[in-house]
Amino acid sequence: KEVGDKARSVISNLDAGIDLAAVAAASGDSKDVKEARAFLEKSIESTVAVEGRDVDLLQRVIAKECEARIALASILWSNNEKSAAEGQLGEACVRLDQLEADAQAREKARIKSGAMPPPKIQKLKFSIDDGVSAGEISCSRFKNDKFLGESLRWPAVLRD
Repeated sequence: KEVGDKARSVISNLDAGIDLAAVAAASGDSKDVKEARAFLEKSIESTVAVEGRDVDLLQRVIAKECEARIALASILWSNNEKSAAEGQLGEACVRLDQLEADAQAREKARIKSGAMPPPKIQKLKFSIDDGVSAGEISCSRFKNDKFLGESLRWPAVLRD
């Protein structure tokens, strides 16, 4: 069942799917891979139902969806489903590029209007409700092992 609002519930499910992908990657068991794949696919599909006016939160949903797509691509690739893996990776990269373009357009509009920038706040080292968002995530960053380990906290088995 859903926890909190729709957006945070979807983020939570995507996180759970990423965790299942890590378990599947570690075990190599076809049952675990099948479970992780089904859960991730269902969670990714659920992102289209997220609506709202909180742009930052919606951007975090998209960023988490892309992270889940790349985790799914990782287990698909490891199980010789190369075409499906490339499809997920390609879709994630397109979505991340769109996310970045939107964030840049919003920043340009903010500057043009003369609006003040959002206040800089120090993030906690860990928060169940926080993650990388627009401007902090891109397809190329997923090639950086340090980013995967420190920013996303992916286990080594999922990074390979």
